[in-house]
Amino acid sequence: MGAATRTRDPKAQAADSRGVRIIAKSVYRELRNSGHSRSDIVAFTNAVLELVTAELRDAQEAAE
Repeated sequence: MGAATRTRDPKAQAADSRGVRIIAKSVYRELRNSGHSRSDIVAFTNAVLELVTAELRDAQEAAE
């Protein structure tokens, strides 16, 4: 979520939060239904976090 999310009203933020949880649950179910193990899903989650972390780091470095 970008800066626009932080400046919106609490109801909009709550709706966004629910939407993100729904997407996460859907992705989790899809991975499980496709035969992926919990450790596969943890590895996937770690990969996503690494991508987000790298993007945040790059944005911070660009702002400096």
